[in-house]
Amino acid sequence: QADERPDTRDGFVELDREIQAIKEDILAINRDILLLEELSLYPYGEQLVVLVSLAANSPLNPGRITLQLDGQTVSQHAYSASEGVALRAGGAHRLYFGRLGEGEHTLDVSLVGRVARDKAFEARRSVTITKVAGRKTVELELGSVDDSSESGVTIREWQQ
Repeated sequence: QADERPDTRDGFVELDREIQAIKEDILAINRDILLLEELSLYPYGEQLVVLVSLAANSPLNPGRITLQLDGQTVSQHAYSASEGVALRAGGAHRLYFGRLGEGEHTLDVSLVGRVARDKAFEARRSVTITKVAGRKTVELELGSVDDSSESGVTIREWQQ
C-alpha cells in the first residue's frame, strides 16, 4: 500500500491538471459564444458603447447615473463604494451597449453624487451625436470641467 500512494497521488495531480485545462477550454468557448451572440444582437455597424470614467484627481464620488437616448431611458446605474474606488484608480464602466441607427440622436446624462466634504452634487448634460456606419463610442468623464471646484460631465465621442 505504501508503494501505491505516490502513484495514486501523481494520478490525482495529473487528473487535476486535465480538469483545469478542460475548465479553461470551456471558459474560452463560452467567451467566444458570448462575442458571437453580441455580434448577432448588435451588428458592428449599429453599435453604440457608452463608457463612464472619472477625471484624475476628481473630488467627485459618483452616486447614480441615468442615460437617455432620444428621450428614452436606456441605462441607470448606482455606483457602490468599490466601483467608485475602481473608477478613481483609472477604471472605466460600460454603462450602455446597444444598437443605434445612423443619423442624429440626443444623448442626455443625469448624475447625482457627492463632492469633497460630502456635499451633494447634481449635473445634467445633453448632447447631439451623429451616428454613421460603424461602432460609435461615447465616454462620459465625470469630474472637474476646469480648474475650479465645479464638477461636471465631459462628453467625448469617437467613431470606429
